[in-house]
Amino acid sequence: MIAERLLFRLLQLNAWILLLALPCALLPFAWMDAVHRDMLGLGDLANVPLTRYMARSLSLVYGMHGIVLLGVTLNWERYRPAVPYLAKLHIALGAAMLAVDLDAGLPWWWAVSEGPGLMSYGLLVLAVNRFASAGTTTSRIGPIQG
Repeated sequence: MIAERLLFRLLQLNAWILLLALPCALLPFAWMDAVHRDMLGLGDLANVPLTRYMARSLSLVYGMHGIVLLGVTLNWERYRPAVPYLAKLHIALGAAMLAVDLDAGLPWWWAVSEGPGLMSYGLLVLAVNRFASAGTTTSRIGPIQG
């Protein structure tokens, strides 16, 4: 029961973190440039249509992923069996992002936090899922949303 609740909370937390990306799609480009240049130290953000499109669409994709995870938590009994697949997708995405980060020449702190962070989260969810599955014969755990 504790593992099941932890699993639920891990997905719920991830959903809310990802949803924070949605408003970023509306940020003025000058703000994005300031963060890129001043806070991240990555230089000027190219003010070209493709960069503007990619920055905004990435925020929307992260937000969409958050909506999917929130949907799983809002109908836990129905979508609980999808949790291991979502965890494996996080692991695969983390490996791909690490390769992209290294190829793009991003700073070491970016490369070691993004991809490995996603992979670690996916592995954690798989581990907690294993404990939760071993402790029950059904996914029914009652109302968790409260």
